[in-house]
Amino acid sequence: MARIYRDPKTVPVPQLDLLTFIFDSEHSAFRSAPDDIVLHAEAANPENKVTRGRFLAYIEQFAHGLRHQYGIGAKGPNEDVVVVMSTGQPLIPAVFFGIICAGGVVSSASHSFTPAELARQIKQGGSNLLVTSPDLRHVAFEAAKQCDLPMSRVLVIQSSPVWSFKSADGLVDIWSDQRLTWKRIMDREELKKSLIVLLYSSGTTGPPKGVMLSHLNLVTEIAVPAAQSKEWAASQGPDFAPPPMRTVAHLPIAHIAGLAGYMLVPPMAAGTVYWMRKYEWKSFIKHMKEFQVTAFYTVPSIFLRIAKSPDVTDHFKSVLAATTGAAPMDAELQNAANAKLGAGATFIGQTWGLSETTGAVTAMPKGQTDTTGSISPVLPNMQVRLVDDNDNDVEEGQPGELIVKGDIVTNGYYRNPEATRDAFRNGWFCSGDIAVLRNGMFYIVDRKKELIKYKGLQIAPAELESLLITHPKVQEACVVGIPEEGGTSEVPRAYVVTNASDLSEDEVKKYVADNLSPYKQLRGGVKFVDAIPKNAIGKMLRRELRDQARKEAQRTARL
Repeated sequence: MARIYRDPKTVPVPQLDLLTFIFDSEHSAFRSAPDDIVLHAEAANPENKVTRGRFLAYIEQFAHGLRHQYGIGAKGPNEDVVVVMSTGQPLIPAVFFGIICAGGVVSSASHSFTPAELARQIKQGGSNLLVTSPDLRHVAFEAAKQCDLPMSRVLVIQSSPVWSFKSADGLVDIWSDQRLTWKRIMDREELKKSLIVLLYSSGTTGPPKGVMLSHLNLVTEIAVPAAQSKEWAASQGPDFAPPPMRTVAHLPIAHIAGLAGYMLVPPMAAGTVYWMRKYEWKSFIKHMKEFQVTAFYTVPSIFLRIAKSPDVTDHFKSVLAATTGAAPMDAELQNAANAKLGAGATFIGQTWGLSETTGAVTAMPKGQTDTTGSISPVLPNMQVRLVDDNDNDVEEGQPGELIVKGDIVTNGYYRNPEATRDAFRNGWFCSGDIAVLRNGMFYIVDRKKELIKYKGLQIAPAELESLLITHPKVQEACVVGIPEEGGTSEVPRAYVVTNASDLSEDEVKKYVADNLSPYKQLRGGVKFVDAIPKNAIGKMLRRELRDQARKEAQRTARL
């Protein structure tokens, strides 16, 4: 019998579509909150804001404009993919929900994409409508050109200095004076089979894949932790009132953490999100203090800076709940960062999950702490196993791959049945992350999949390799991730085979810089080698190169 790890409790998850659950159900604080509560505001100018009383109106007005100007959802739900590439701004959540309200599918794209990367996502999703922010127009326009999209089908959403939502040619105004409400869904099968969000997850053997997320996925992902929080609040006594939620949006909305942390959870709690246009350290810590942030999620590399930077004094004193994920955080860093949070009683909870699991599979329950570097207990309603390559359960203390089952798991990859088949085994989703179980707690120790995680963002070695071998002087290339300081993140290093004596590291780096996003750059350097190590069937042995890099780093540290 399989050894399955789960929470003994089961949380009843409402069989409702996402919009009904958040905006029109007794499970959410949104429905009963005062109209003048601020839900979204510009961090640099908090008077530029969206109140609870106007938020739903904007969603339904955008939905009406999208349906009647572009036919989004007119032929039924789950069909019309709308790509959204924007930096942070207070109107972007209304765009997100407006697309779903109209019956469309939100395809979130990274704001750091190059035109070629954005064009690839537009084509892969079969989209003919693109939403962007004013500061990314040049990327959007070039991508649209590559996809033969006219300017009438590129929409610019602007939250400052004036609010507008129009086509790039100025001829179509999405901001309708009429409203379109959403279709209420209460049938479990329809909720499960629906498609409302596409998040792109990098692969190691090809281009990024569109992770399909449903109403059931997203509602389950926010309902389960919310139920845990309510249970904890009830245990504090009848007079206990949870503190207001305030957070600063600084992570990309194309990442599951940004989507959940800024779009989904805050309206459930009638909380306030202060939107940074882009993450910048000095502004980030200033806003954390200025807005007296009570809850936030960020990646380990930012917690490392919080722990070590002399810039940080009392900036995080108001924080009551802090969470991290996207990469492992060791106990030393966890404790060092804890010391900068709250008034000495706030502890960072680690979470583990993927886009394919709609985010968190594990999380630290309210009222509990762990400072050993674990990824926290498994959430209710979710099942986890630790298995070897033959799908046999491993013993406690032995490494195994984390595989997952539950209503948070994706239905698969968009228009990619082969990748979907490869990701599942006997109904379990194979995460590719290697963990050990010690004293009842899980610890991530390695990655079976060879994605490089740089500050919470995924980099596919295969994408970099495919580009590098198009350089006329490169014969072969293999890319691996090497640890950054504190082991909180990785950076890509390229091992290159060339027969050209004049090929330099700078030339290789520039070639990548000219073609790929800033976060995908070869920060780990370029090493020229005579041959790439391979196994008997010709597969590159990345682990050997990673081990070699690790030994080189150890030798350097001893010098």
